[in-house]
Amino acid sequence: MPFTDIVGNNKIKHILKSYLDKERIPYSMIFSGPQSANLSDLALGFAKSVNCERNKDDFCDSCDHCADINKTIFPDVIYLVPDGQFYKKDQIIELIEENYKRPMVSDKKIFIMSDANKMNESSSNSFLKVLEEPSDSTIFILLTRNKSQLLPTIRSRCQILNFYSPSKKEIHDHLIKMGYDTEKADLLASISRSSIDNVLKEDFYSLQNKRSRYLAILEKLLKKKQIDEVLLALSDQSRSRSVFIDSFGEMINLISLMLRDIMVIKIELKKEFLINIDFSEKLFELQKYITLEKILYLIRRMEFLQRDIKRNLNSKILILEFINSYV
Repeated sequence: MPFTDIVGNNKIKHILKSYLDKERIPYSMIFSGPQSANLSDLALGFAKSVNCERNKDDFCDSCDHCADINKTIFPDVIYLVPDGQFYKKDQIIELIEENYKRPMVSDKKIFIMSDANKMNESSSNSFLKVLEEPSDSTIFILLTRNKSQLLPTIRSRCQILNFYSPSKKEIHDHLIKMGYDTEKADLLASISRSSIDNVLKEDFYSLQNKRSRYLAILEKLLKKKQIDEVLLALSDQSRSRSVFIDSFGEMINLISLMLRDIMVIKIELKKEFLINIDFSEKLFELQKYITLEKILYLIRRMEFLQRDIKRNLNSKILILEFINSYV
């Protein structure tokens, strides 16, 4: 899976390849962009390119080094995630200690920090000391959706690369290349733009089942029937918070797209403007149960709920906010 197989951000991929080709890799970089920009894939792709046994400025994804990085067992590529809501002090101390150790296999040791903005003031200041005294054998890649949440002093010591969400056409063309037919590619490309995690990697029929389930939930809420069943089903899912947050966020995104399509039907735009074209008959029926003003209100409420998910609100509160928006 070379860089060409990662969707979008072609200009930045060209920059990364030029770093490799000229062997002038910045010792610290910030990859900043939205959730749908594939920051993690690109960072791991770059790490594989640095260590690939077959390519100089790209990665083959099949040599021993690339395979070990995919399995997270390559000793010179270290992927870090926050321990809870923030990076703990012990994590940064361990990072600092590792920074001063020589690579075991390759010429460079690469640290990839997911959600780098989740360093608190103490851990940020500790990390800053590493950037102020860089090792010639270390590369730091900081991943963040919001670079402004990083200390200005950290930003000033890093090469900043601003990523964007892939366009619908880029996603569509990629899906066609993967073997999807035009109808499925159109649908998935539209859904992918709503920043649903890993939608390109998900089984199409599994996604269809989820969409049908969420449409049924929307129908019950708009018709104000069997709302207790919706509440009970969501409450049952919330027993595992990590699983619930992912599925709840996905549900909010998909229902928002359905509301958007009902609004298109309401204002009598052409059918070709619909995203959920396969649900057009049911959506046309549901538009009788809601006003245009209510649709606009609900779309805003769904945006607020996405914000509340990121604020780590209690699952029960999120469910009640969702249900109460409709009743």
